[in-house]
Amino acid sequence: MENTKPFPPEQLFDFSVRVFRHFGVPEIDARTAATVLQAADLRGIDSHGVARLHTYFDMLQIGRIDPKPNVTIVRESPSTATVDGGNGLGLVVGPKANAIAMEKALAVGSGWVSLRNTNHYGIAGYYVLEALKRDLIGWAMTNSTPSVTPLWGAERMLGTNPIAIAFPGREEPPIVIDMATSAAAYGKIEIAKRAGKPIPWVGPSTDRARPPRTRTR
Repeated sequence: MENTKPFPPEQLFDFSVRVFRHFGVPEIDARTAATVLQAADLRGIDSHGVARLHTYFDMLQIGRIDPKPNVTIVRESPSTATVDGGNGLGLVVGPKANAIAMEKALAVGSGWVSLRNTNHYGIAGYYVLEALKRDLIGWAMTNSTPSVTPLWGAERMLGTNPIAIAFPGREEPPIVIDMATSAAAYGKIEIAKRAGKPIPWVGPSTDRARPPRTRTR
């Protein structure tokens, strides 16, 4: 990737905010979305940082995402809630749902929130790290589009279905897990493709990497 150029995090943050504002995303929501993207880059998860901004750009441009969604709580109990995202940015709706879950956990000891009618919400790790800031155990999961072929299968039927968990430590550092449930995360494949490098491969020999493969349908 000889033509790449590094930029300061603050500059990329401001650029992301301006892109979201261009499509009518309110200032506070644009900054929230940019914060989630920046968090990915600062943790070295390049596939889910500013590099993914073009995906949101395309979806906003064709009207697939509502820049000003009506986010509502459909049903709730003291420790649970179902939130309708109004087809808004997952980078905005996700943090709102996460905040509801954390408030419930602080109030009654446990908070679980499911989210519907939204889209890609960035790195799952962002949400559990927010829980750590409040000395809570964080757990974030999401489904995804079919991109994984089952063992011995011939068609993509399963999602990578990311999951992240974070546990505070008393004297030791916290434990943070952020992973896809597939052998290789889709984002890692995207990064390898951009760089022209072999795709990460986990198999009988973990010191090998399979060369990129293309498939026509």
